[in-house]
Amino acid sequence: MFNFQVKIAENDQEIQQALNLRYQVFKLEMAGRSEKEMADQLDRDKYDRFCDHLIVIDKEKNKTVGTYRLILSSRVDKKIGFYSENFFDITNIKQLANDYPILELGRSCVHKDYRSQMVINLLWNGIAEYIKSYRVRYLFGSTRLLTNQPTQVSKIYKYLKERFFVEPKFRVSAKEENKFDTLNEDIKINHPRDILAHLPPLLKGYLRAGVLVCGPPAVNRDLDVVLIFILLDVARIARPYKRHYLKDAYL
Repeated sequence: MFNFQVKIAENDQEIQQALNLRYQVFKLEMAGRSEKEMADQLDRDKYDRFCDHLIVIDKEKNKTVGTYRLILSSRVDKKIGFYSENFFDITNIKQLANDYPILELGRSCVHKDYRSQMVINLLWNGIAEYIKSYRVRYLFGSTRLLTNQPTQVSKIYKYLKERFFVEPKFRVSAKEENKFDTLNEDIKINHPRDILAHLPPLLKGYLRAGVLVCGPPAVNRDLDVVLIFILLDVARIARPYKRHYLKDAYL
C-alpha cells in the first residue's frame, strides 16, 4: 500500500526533486530528448524563482512522484509576468487580481509509474488547501491538446467553445506569433461524443470541475504543441468538487 504525502516543497532538495520529475516527464518522455542534452537533469526556467512547488511524495521510497507549479499573483515578478503570457494576451485575467488573489497552475506532471486517480486527487487536495490559505478566487493556466492537426484542433475548439466558453470579460487571445493559423471555426461536428472521448484526461477533469475556455488555441512553437487557456472561478466550482475539496472554503 502506498504511503503518500502532499505538501509544498520546503527546501532545496524537495524543489530539486520536483524539477527532476519535470525533466523526466517533459524532456525525456514527452520531448524524447537524451539525458546527455541536459547535464543537471532539471526542468527549470525563470518562473520557478517566484512560485511554490506542490509535490506528492512516496514516503516509502522518499521519491517525488507528482508536482504542480503554483504562481500566486501577489508574488509574480512584474517584469516577466505569468508563464501563460508567453503564448496568450491575458490582460483581462490579470485585471482580476485587482480584486482577488489569482493563481496560475502549470508544469503539472506525474511519474509514469504513479499515474493513478489517487495521485491526481492528492494534487487537487493540495491545490484546494493552497487556495483556501491564500483566499484565491480564480485559477488559470494552459493545457495542451494531444494533437496539432488542423481539422482535429478545429473540432475540439468548436466543441469547447459551444459548451464551455467564458463571458467576454474573461476572454484571452493568442499572441500574434503564437496563433493557430489554420483554425477553422466554421467546421462541422457530426459526432460530438467522439470529440469528448479524445480530449486529454486532465482537460476532461478540469471541465467536470467547472473550468471554462477563454479563447482560441495558441501554439508553443518550440515544442510544436497546441495550448488551450482555461479559467476556474472558485466560487462556481462544480458542486461535487466543492463538497470534496472545498467544503470549508471561504466563498
